[in-house]
Amino acid sequence: MTARDSQHAQKPVCPPGEACAFGKHTGRISELRRKEMDVKMYSQRERNGCVYQEVSESQDDDYLYCETCTTFFIDSCTVHGPPTFVKDSAADKGHPHRSALTLPPGLRIGPSGIPEAGLGVWNEAADLPVGLHFGPYEGHITEDEEAAKSRYSWLIAKGRNCYEYVDGKDKSWANWMR
Repeated sequence: MTARDSQHAQKPVCPPGEACAFGKHTGRISELRRKEMDVKMYSQRERNGCVYQEVSESQDDDYLYCETCTTFFIDSCTVHGPPTFVKDSAADKGHPHRSALTLPPGLRIGPSGIPEAGLGVWNEAADLPVGLHFGPYEGHITEDEEAAKSRYSWLIAKGRNCYEYVDGKDKSWANWMR
């Protein structure tokens, strides 16, 4: 409400079409108020209500793969049930060797047999069941395209032409999956 609105609200209002004893321009003011009233009136007709719901379509990243059925699923394989995830070992972010400390029990990081591949992960425990899931990949999350140049970066599509990177280059923020 403005100061002008406040002044109008405090003055007595005459019924439309009747003269008032105050002010010189009572007829004109009355006509203006009538126009204001017409603008503020709303149709009383029945309106059909409409309810809108945001529909989110499944993205490629929402799907997991069942090794046994060789099919993709979202929450649970219709034949084999929900997936089994292996949690990382706990390690504080910022610890200089965090990436190695997050390695789950039974696994070992060692030189890869693939030429120029660097390090790999080896299972030293019992056989791992088919369909076991590790992750998620951890690191600094950034929209800076410089992260794409890192050998430890994953590109995440957030929408149409909208991307971010999970950069696992920093061993103190990344997990063992780097």
